[in-house]
Amino acid sequence: MNAAAAVTSSLDLLDAHDSVAALRRAFLAARPAFDPARLTRLAILGAGPEGRRLAACCAARGIEVVAVFDGNATKRGMPFGTCRVMPSDALGSLDRSVPVIVASHRVLGAIDLLAGLGFEAAPFALLQLLDPEAFPPHMFYTAMLEDLHANRARYRALAASLADDESRRVLDRVLAYRLSMDPRVMREAIDWDLYCGSGLFEFGTDEVYVDGGSFDGDSVRLFIEHVGGKFSRALAFEPDPATFERLCASFANEPRVQTHNCGLHRQQGELRFDNDSTRGAIFSDTGSVVVPVVGLDEVLAGQRVSFIKMNIEGSELEALRGAALSIASFRPKLAISAYHRPSDLWQIPELVRSLHADYHLYLRQHDGGVIETVLYAC
Repeated sequence: MNAAAAVTSSLDLLDAHDSVAALRRAFLAARPAFDPARLTRLAILGAGPEGRRLAACCAARGIEVVAVFDGNATKRGMPFGTCRVMPSDALGSLDRSVPVIVASHRVLGAIDLLAGLGFEAAPFALLQLLDPEAFPPHMFYTAMLEDLHANRARYRALAASLADDESRRVLDRVLAYRLSMDPRVMREAIDWDLYCGSGLFEFGTDEVYVDGGSFDGDSVRLFIEHVGGKFSRALAFEPDPATFERLCASFANEPRVQTHNCGLHRQQGELRFDNDSTRGAIFSDTGSVVVPVVGLDEVLAGQRVSFIKMNIEGSELEALRGAALSIASFRPKLAISAYHRPSDLWQIPELVRSLHADYHLYLRQHDGGVIETVLYAC
């Protein structure tokens, strides 16, 4: 099937379901082993925060967690509810009749492993979509089915607005994952070259790079490597104080990298959010965590920018609005994460096109799961 034809498959499948309830019934018909109403026991692959959150949900529902596995050797033997963490290579000893839930957002490799061993396996996200009351959704999956159903026309408009067949194929596969929670449907659409727009745009020798969500500098280093060290300057934004220290240390001897201990948003201020290390940043007027933020237009004050990357935990829409003047003036290349909220997938392209009508829009998928769907504009 060619890319132009493939794009219709997920959109047509979505149109074939007349309600959110119908979408859930389709999930249950395809994955009966994971019906929350009948689930009595399961095993967990992934002993991180999402695994612990899943275990707590199971305890509240009377679902037995028979075993917990993790590939990280440092977690071996760690207490985990009524279990102790076992290494992933011990999965072979588990009864194949036990369904396994992958408690991670990077799920393709784990699902491949479990399928190869003969297990019924699914991402934790499947339970969150089927029964959001019993399994409160992570920000990535909150109201995902509702968004798909309510915004079918917007997804068709998005497909029509994309600049190449590969982008339409990626959109089809991203939607196919959201309609199946089987990451294997994404395999052929994954491009592992994150943020650098492989084949989409060229970098010059005098780039002014803005990195929204710099973490410890990993994406800045990737940019510098990609341009062979030839660039004008890079502005790196990271609000977390401890991570910001590592960011500064990484570039202590590189004066062209200017670090900012704040997040990008619409304008200068502070945001509060609740963050229990399990469900992402949930903004709240009474949140316990305070993050300083700034609008990019305020920082640049009319100075040139040529490339903007944003991966900022669901603040991309507001940060784009805070960069509206710079985008309108300089039409920088953009690499914007479009997955933190389900509706980001269509809202971010719509906003980018409204900020500069001459942009060509591209969609690429850089991992096997809900994460790392990136909108490129140039």
